[in-house]
Amino acid sequence: MSLKTNRRAMLFALESDYNDGTTLPDSATDAVLTREITVTPLSGNDIERNFVRPYYGNSPRAAGEKHVEVQVEVELCTSGTAGTAPPWGKMLRCCGFSEVIDNTVDNESVTYAPVSENEDSGVFFAHVDGNLHKSRGVHGTAAFTVNAESIPVVRFTLRGLLSPVTPEQLPAVTLSQWNAALAVNTLNTEPLTFMGATVPFNQFSLDMSGEVVHKKIVGSNDIQITGRAPSGQLIIEDPGVGVKNYFEVSQNAETGALTLTHGKTAGQIIEISMPKVGIESPTYSDQDGTQMLTMNYRPEPVDGNDEVTIVVK
Repeated sequence: MSLKTNRRAMLFALESDYNDGTTLPDSATDAVLTREITVTPLSGNDIERNFVRPYYGNSPRAAGEKHVEVQVEVELCTSGTAGTAPPWGKMLRCCGFSEVIDNTVDNESVTYAPVSENEDSGVFFAHVDGNLHKSRGVHGTAAFTVNAESIPVVRFTLRGLLSPVTPEQLPAVTLSQWNAALAVNTLNTEPLTFMGATVPFNQFSLDMSGEVVHKKIVGSNDIQITGRAPSGQLIIEDPGVGVKNYFEVSQNAETGALTLTHGKTAGQIIEISMPKVGIESPTYSDQDGTQMLTMNYRPEPVDGNDEVTIVVK
């Protein structure tokens, strides 16, 4: 019987220590409700032998260090309870973010902020119908998309150490911890607060662009996060230069704060804040007859590990 491309499942758990060899994800608590699972079973380079011979033709290759890569897209939802981590929080932690849970009265929230050392790592089990791809020592990077008239999503690109692919039946998973994300619209989403102005928007993206590398050191076979260079794109309603002159902001290389707030009720709010962003040259675009501005932006740290903060509350 043929294997089916739409029969897939993903489990993810955090390791207690990097590549601890003991952590196993549980289908009852660690299942991921995905919109997409794309598995690259053997990611990495081969080694060229480059023989010199008295005739043309390819030289044979040797296998280099390989790892497993999985791209997973999930809805940017909340747990539904303020002060309880969202189900995607575990994957974000292995992408170089810390997690701080605050359950004090009137301030119940979960805050994620980037780190530059001691990143958490994880284990994933990616089931592609009858094929099971297991990987430990997983690190990755995340990209967020919050566009009007769409479902907000976060896309994880995860890399982990190679294990043999084995035949395995799809697990019976529990997905009740994944609430439906609120649609992005005026009812659920606030206008952007952007460099001192409040502006309606059509598109928002933020790519953390984490540098996730497979170390090329014999005897030290790790997947490491070695840097990040976050950036994003905005399409906002043009406020007019009399309200906010973003052309002048770009020309003068000025910076300012950017905040996106999605959700308006406790337990459903996600706030993405950047205290210092710079923008590239804005360009005009059209949205159903309304003049828009399209621009790329780059968050910058202020005191370190603070260029992006995600608060779920």
